[in-house]
Amino acid sequence: MTDSTAVNPTQALNGAAQMSSAGDAMLKRWRALRARIDHLNASQPWGNDEPGRNFNKNYLEGDNPPCTSVLEGGESMVIAVSKLGEQIREGVQGVVDVDDLTAQWFKK
Repeated sequence: MTDSTAVNPTQALNGAAQMSSAGDAMLKRWRALRARIDHLNASQPWGNDEPGRNFNKNYLEGDNPPCTSVLEGGESMVIAVSKLGEQIREGVQGVVDVDDLTAQWFKK
């Protein structure tokens, strides 16, 4: 373990901006994909006959339908990733602000 950690604020903020951009793109693509999946599921692609209804009952309906669980779990992960860049930016900016304040208090 080292006695100090140094971060280049400009590079860290650039990385945070890149992460935000990637997260925004990922969220946009996820939402388009989710809308497509929801549309396909709504059209009952497995049919309205007995096997199709049984499939839908076990895939889309009930207390904890697998389709909904997977889509909601995926969405929560994508949303979390989409927020990382902003959280990194806030953290870096907070450290820079504290460093600036400390430098004012303890001038050389």
